[in-house]
Amino acid sequence: MANTNAAFGGRLVGSLLGAPINGATNVYTAKADYATALYIGDPVVVVGTRGSGHQCVELATAGATNQITGFIVGFEPTPGIVSLGYGAASTLRFPIVADNPEALFELQEDAVGGALAEASIGLNINLVSGAGNAYTKKSGWMIDSSAVGGDATYQMTIRDIVTRVDNEAGGTAYAKYLCSINLHTRRLAAVAGL
Repeated sequence: MANTNAAFGGRLVGSLLGAPINGATNVYTAKADYATALYIGDPVVVVGTRGSGHQCVELATAGATNQITGFIVGFEPTPGIVSLGYGAASTLRFPIVADNPEALFELQEDAVGGALAEASIGLNINLVSGAGNAYTKKSGWMIDSSAVGGDATYQMTIRDIVTRVDNEAGGTAYAKYLCSINLHTRRLAAVAGL
């Protein structure tokens, strides 16, 4: 069975130690002068400002050495969010971000340069950016299957394969994996892959 290529960014699914994920999210601000749309599943990073009572975030940058604070899991309701279902560019938005350094996320690989092998579990990997979809309201970000290894400067760590009937992993394109953030803005130091 082939996997469906339907990117969704990062989806919060649990924690590294199996503990409940209650309280794993916080509300942030995306300022009205920030001219980039934000979608559920997009990775974001804190910027050095506060606005409307919260620390501000912007879309993260894909690739080695670029830190991530977390992934958007929703938005505080505003008229624009209610009508559109995502955070339109150049509007005041309040993204709810899964920002716990111990959070575990489901992500799809991009299959560029070949699909990931099961032996990739424990290694680090980068993200690849993708445009959000205004119809599905989901992120277009994925893990970059052409950048996997033990490099401590890589953004994510592959923890496991998603075990589900709609996911054929182990060398199959567009497989879904469980990952944690390696270059987290709240982690003291990044860790090399196994």
